Amino acid sequence: MRKVALLGTVFAVLGLAVAAGAQTATGQISGTVKDVTGSVVPGTTVTIRSELTGSERTTTTDERGDYVFALLQPSTYSVTAELQGFRTAREAGIRLLVDNRIRVDLTLALGEMTETIEVQAGAVALESESARIGQTLTEKQITELPLDGRNFLSLLFLNAGAVETSGEQGGMRSGVGNAISIQGARATSNNFMIDGTANIDTALGTPAAILSVDAMEEFTQQNKTYSAEYGFSANQINLISKSGTNQFHGTAFLFGRNEALDARNFFDPPDQAKPELDQKQFGGTFSGPIIRNKTFLLFNYEGTRIDRGNSGFAIVPTAEMLEGRFPETITDPRTGQPFANNTIPGDRWSRMARLAVDQGWFPAPNTDAPQGNYQFVTTLPQEQNQFNVRVDQDLSRFGRAFFRYTKTTFDNETGGDIWQGGRRVFEQDTTNWQVSHTWPIESNIVNVFRLGRVDARADQHGIPCPQDQ
Repeated sequence: MRKVALLGTVFAVLGLAVAAGAQTATGQISGTVKDVTGSVVPGTTVTIRSELTGSERTTTTDERGDYVFALLQPSTYSVTAELQGFRTAREAGIRLLVDNRIRVDLTLALGEMTETIEVQAGAVALESESARIGQTLTEKQITELPLDGRNFLSLLFLNAGAVETSGEQGGMRSGVGNAISIQGARATSNNFMIDGTANIDTALGTPAAILSVDAMEEFTQQNKTYSAEYGFSANQINLISKSGTNQFHGTAFLFGRNEALDARNFFDPPDQAKPELDQKQFGGTFSGPIIRNKTFLLFNYEGTRIDRGNSGFAIVPTAEMLEGRFPETITDPRTGQPFANNTIPGDRWSRMARLAVDQGWFPAPNTDAPQGNYQFVTTLPQEQNQFNVRVDQDLSRFGRAFFRYTKTTFDNETGGDIWQGGRRVFEQDTTNWQVSHTWPIESNIVNVFRLGRVDARADQHGIPCPQDQ
């Protein structure tokens, strides 16, 4: 008996640990079944069915006529109520969003069960079961609203109180957005999740894996009065990945841009070509059933390639300086006396100076502009790849499970002017995967097991100077 008690305690502790490390990526539909007189109808069989995947769950109303379907995956549902001696009542087209708790009340009329009264849900389902303050963006909004760079972070600015701030995030992710402050909180006070598990680079306070908008079902942003299951930060941003359905879908895209239609910078030389801009974003998504009503697949890839030119001014040594001659007086630090003819003898040059001259590190001056004697044009590359795959499996009475694997790589260069030695290189490699199982054990007992891992690596380094042989 002691061993049984001990094992029970261990599993209870493990269950608490999982609950503390993950948040809800689901929603809830509840309601009351009544007859036409307004009296509650206990013992009614209520069935909820996903109109996208065909998965079903069944429960029975209690003595107050109430029913609850908790921990539902975001989808479009229909709810059906059946009881002997009454016509079947059904409400269809119920759109359940992530973290939503909505009510669907049904009314039974006298008649045969073979007769059905069906109601189509309204365009907007009111959420009356939660006091949270925030916003939820649906798939239609995510895919159809204009997004510079196809980055979902831009959608956060649709919420009042969200502003862009400066910080290390902007340097590490140059070209994909800077730090974001929401409701006056620090930029590092945003907790990013995918499907309810962590997706945050704690060193930078940014989302680790960048999920393509084509692989997102929706996301919710909560700022205040969210439930106790959330923690860690002031704001909660929970992305829900898209799953396959009973219909095959495929998309492909290619966006391109170059300098042809860009205006010339005011300081660019008129006799030189405009700084290069070669920007491409491409990818696609495929989804559908492997086994209809049972197994579903979604695959997504998105790539970005940008070569962005930049012009500016720098000060480089003149031909006389490269021979050791300077226009101003140069004093010998050993003797305190000026060098003859303001020329530094070759045997007094440092190894770095000799290397720079011998290998031609510095170009010749090409302008007499007050900003500098050399005008340069340099091109900085940026590359991003995002890969995502998700497999869902309906297990009948044992519930539903899915596996998702997301990988993102991001590389870019910043800074630099006349040569690569002054540039900074940022390299990021992030993997996020999750296994989830939802099991309705009884009509009023639902177990959720969720295991996920995020590996976020962000490196910063420079480009080494050329070495002599």
